[in-house]
Amino acid sequence: MLHKNWLASPASPGQEWLVPDLSMVEPDVPTYFKSLLAVPLLVEGRRVGGLLWLYRATRTFTTEEVQLGFTFADQAALAIANDQLRGQAQETAVMRERHRLARDLHDAVTQTLFSASLIAEVLPATWVGNQAKGEKLLVELNQLNRGAMAEMRSLLLELRPSALTEADLSHLLKQLGQMVTGRTGIPVTVQVEEPCLLLPAVQEALYRIAQEACNNIVKHAQADEVWITMTYEQIGDVADDERTLCLRIKDDGCGFTPTANSATHLGMGIMQERAEAIGARFTLRSQPDLGTEIMVWWRD
Repeated sequence: MLHKNWLASPASPGQEWLVPDLSMVEPDVPTYFKSLLAVPLLVEGRRVGGLLWLYRATRTFTTEEVQLGFTFADQAALAIANDQLRGQAQETAVMRERHRLARDLHDAVTQTLFSASLIAEVLPATWVGNQAKGEKLLVELNQLNRGAMAEMRSLLLELRPSALTEADLSHLLKQLGQMVTGRTGIPVTVQVEEPCLLLPAVQEALYRIAQEACNNIVKHAQADEVWITMTYEQIGDVADDERTLCLRIKDDGCGFTPTANSATHLGMGIMQERAEAIGARFTLRSQPDLGTEIMVWWRD
């Protein structure tokens, strides 16, 4: 066919094809087409297609008409190239996310389950020889299993982000607490004053901030205890229905002296950006050996 012959031709990929009398070169083309102008679509010097103009009368083509054809072709080729780049970017993002989830699965769930399997192997013999120690191992095994389940739920949330806004935020915060306990053995107290209905964007932002804070605690805090609270507080002289929601994540770990570098390294900047995106106020308090407290204040 016409377009296949032209695309497969060994001529220069940037060369147009002018056919004043189509019947002389393409007898298979319907007789009501008499002449042709074909211009290549080039992406990075590679011909990926072409634009064809078919006419019902024989005619010649001016230089201006050919240049106009190339102008249209350049715009179409640019759209094709942009679409290809978007597709490549999406594929790269998907692969990057898959690698991250695989890494999280290995770093968290796999190691937790491995520790649980080791305890399960020695538990029967330990129970026979020392019941008190066996009971302690049983508690630790239960804790590891709960932590692994919390990790899996967190990963499932990453696979289905809409679940972040469908679930109750208090449940999600408790799940984060179980994750911290499962990874580190640190007891986490989660207190939510009352159920609250939040905008989806607000709920997701608060959860992501709490998630990042918990990840920092696991990696850096060396804490003995963690508290996650979400309460409504009245700030200043405002009406009762204008109370401010306050999310706190606090630990009694090693703490640090907040600096610009530490804020970037520990993801504090990202947390602050998430807070600002929903119109909330982000506050960080930390001192060496006195732990860290992150607070997010949000008013509807």
